[in-house]
Amino acid sequence: MKKELQKDESDQPVIEGIEEKEIEPIVKKKNPLFFIIPGIIVLLILGFVLIKVFGNKGETKKVTQEEMPIEEILKEVDSSVEVNLLKSKVKDNSVVITVNGLASRYVSIGYELQYESGGVGKGVTSGSKPLDVTGQDSFEREIYLGTCSKNVCKPDLGVTKVGLVLEFTDTAGTKYQFSKEFEL
Repeated sequence: MKKELQKDESDQPVIEGIEEKEIEPIVKKKNPLFFIIPGIIVLLILGFVLIKVFGNKGETKKVTQEEMPIEEILKEVDSSVEVNLLKSKVKDNSVVITVNGLASRYVSIGYELQYESGGVGKGVTSGSKPLDVTGQDSFEREIYLGTCSKNVCKPDLGVTKVGLVLEFTDTAGTKYQFSKEFEL
């Protein structure tokens, strides 16, 4: 049975012998560009990110002057200032810094101690605020070599050398430095 295509009164094509229920709707094919273009965009973004992350492995990083830390180059403190560092006779695992000859010329002293304990580098500093020595001729400070938390202290053992750096500020605001390594 041959089915013929005819037109009905509304000028719509009608296929004879096929009931309306048997006609399947015609599915329009999706344009392949609908998938290709977003895929290309995703690949380009992914490629850009990968190049940014992994692209500089073989190149050496250029260091600009902005990235380099700025360190002040300080003059040595006057030779009349005497600095000493000894083990404390009163407190275990502590050292005492003694500074003489200040002659009321300095208003503050900041300190930094560096040492090794168990093969690990450790240190102690005066913090961001130097110690006030205004009007003093000498200065003494006892420093514990270890860590303390909630009134429980753990000493850093086996310390035999301590590097000491002192930063002096005079009454005019000029800074000077003293540095030396002491044997304990």
